[in-house]
Amino acid sequence: MRHLTRSFAVGALHRGRQVEQFLGGFEHEGRQALRWIALGPDRQGITIFLSEVEDAGTTTYSAIDNFPPIDPDDETWGKVIATKSTPEEALDLAESELGARPDRWVNEAVVCSEYHDYKMAAQDELPTP
Repeated sequence: MRHLTRSFAVGALHRGRQVEQFLGGFEHEGRQALRWIALGPDRQGITIFLSEVEDAGTTTYSAIDNFPPIDPDDETWGKVIATKSTPEEALDLAESELGARPDRWVNEAVVCSEYHDYKMAAQDELPTP
């Protein structure tokens, strides 16, 4: 099972692990782009990062965490949206403000597999010649 239940996502954050979610694609200045979020524990609590990157992937290359950011001034991990004191508060904010779905959280680095599935589904939708 790839997706975490909410209690497993909370548990991962309590154990010092990061959770992530692929939010999908969008168009930015005529180019295809992608959005994903990561929630990571630090000394202040749980920090929520939003990454908006160019869709530089293919059906064989899906390392979304290495794609170039839309805004070159963004840090490597994306924009810091907020830091919340508990995992529950961080998940709530991500779901209410960023459009995250409670049933789509994954462990760290699994967001690349989520993007791969997205890319393959888009490929399947293309008309055959």
